[in-house]
Amino acid sequence: MKSISGCMAKQEQKLFRLSQAAYELGLHPITVRRWIKAGRIQVIQVGREVRIPRAEIEKIVGTLEGRLVVLYARVSGHGQKADLDTQIERLRTWAEIERKGSELLVLSDVGSGLKASRRHLQRLLKLICEDKVAEVVITYEDRLTRFGQEYLETLFACFGVTLTVLEPGAEKTPEQELTEDLLALIASFSGRLYGMRSHKQKELLQCAQAVLTSP
Repeated sequence: MKSISGCMAKQEQKLFRLSQAAYELGLHPITVRRWIKAGRIQVIQVGREVRIPRAEIEKIVGTLEGRLVVLYARVSGHGQKADLDTQIERLRTWAEIERKGSELLVLSDVGSGLKASRRHLQRLLKLICEDKVAEVVITYEDRLTRFGQEYLETLFACFGVTLTVLEPGAEKTPEQELTEDLLALIASFSGRLYGMRSHKQKELLQCAQAVLTSP
């Protein structure tokens, strides 16, 4: 006859602490807490803490496997269509090898990285908030946004979304980063004032770059 303590130990093995469950699911602990609060994960109270049954984890893993891998590309202006096509081709080639069998969704925008209202960026964020995205893949770090990348990464972590950058940039000095940010701001505002393809906008950018990069 099995002892009571042995049965309890066996039962305990089937239950996971929140941090363990988050690791098993590949999710951020904040996401697991949010899903528990929303009733998406059933838990068992053990003293002052909650435990998550193995069956719940197995059920959720099956759901997560059906989420999308989103390939996102962006260029600033309509004159860069060739660059946009190159980005998409690069993303597709990578996904065919590294994410074979995954359900893919390709999204692309033409617009400034400072513009948060880009149509397909908004679509991407909506899909993430609906827990339909497993991974977002971009070619370069600034394709999603020129500023506020940390906020997006926090959002992704809360919904268990992985951000993959195919060409992570080399380490930049603070001066280089500031120069690029200033040029991005000037490009955005001058584009609104003169038009993204106007001669005045190009001249202003050239002057600003000469001033900012001069010794």
